[in-house]
Amino acid sequence: MFTMSIMLGTQTDKAYCDIRLATITNNKSIDEKLISMKIRYLISLCAACISLFSIPALAAEDIVINYEKTGSPRADLSTMKVSLRIAEFTDSRSVENPRLISDAQLLGADGFQAEKAIAEIIQDAMKSGFANANANLADADGDMFLQGNLTATEAKVIDRGGIETLELTLRASVQLMSGSRTVWQTNLFGRGRAPASEGMAVTVSAALDRLINELIGDDYFLAEIR
Repeated sequence: MFTMSIMLGTQTDKAYCDIRLATITNNKSIDEKLISMKIRYLISLCAACISLFSIPALAAEDIVINYEKTGSPRADLSTMKVSLRIAEFTDSRSVENPRLISDAQLLGADGFQAEKAIAEIIQDAMKSGFANANANLADADGDMFLQGNLTATEAKVIDRGGIETLELTLRASVQLMSGSRTVWQTNLFGRGRAPASEGMAVTVSAALDRLINELIGDDYFLAEIR
C-alpha cells in the first residue's frame, strides 16, 4: 500500500509537471507571437514614416513681377479736378501665402509666387497706371482715395492657334472714397495671356495691364474724378 501511494504520488507529480511545462510552453509561445506582432507593427510604422518623409515637398516657383505701366493710357487724366491717393489693397482669397499667384501645377512648376504680396503688387501697379495717365496723385491727404480688395486669381494653360499659352485672371473690387463716403465702386476683371515660353511674369503683367485699363477706361469712374 505504501508502495502504491508512492507510485500514485509520483504519477501525480509527473502529471502536474507536464501541465506546468505545457502552460509555460504555451505562455512562451503567446509571448513570442505578441513580440513578433509588435516588431512587425514597428517595422510597418517605420516604413510608412520613411515613405512619408521621402515624398518631396511641393514648392511654388519664385518669379519677379517688377511691374511698370507703359504705353498709351486708356484716358488722359491730366485735367483731374481732384487729387487722388492710391490706398491699400487687401487680399480676401482663401490662401495662406499672400505672395501666391496660383497653386496650379503648370509648366512643370508646383505653382507660382511673386516677390511680394499680390495685393501690394496690384496697389503699386495702380500707382504706376495712374502716373502713366498723368493723374494728380497724392501720397497722403488727397481729395479722394482709391482702395481695393483682391478676391480671386486663376491660372491655366490654354491652346491659342496651336500655341501653348498661359492665362491668368485677376479679380478685384475697388472703391473710390471721399472720407468715409463711398463715391463709386465696381468689380474689376483683368485677364492676361502670354505664350508659355515667355513665362508667368509676363502673363501677370498682361493681367495687370487689363485690370488698370478696365478701371481708367470706365466712364462712370472718370466722371467722378474729372
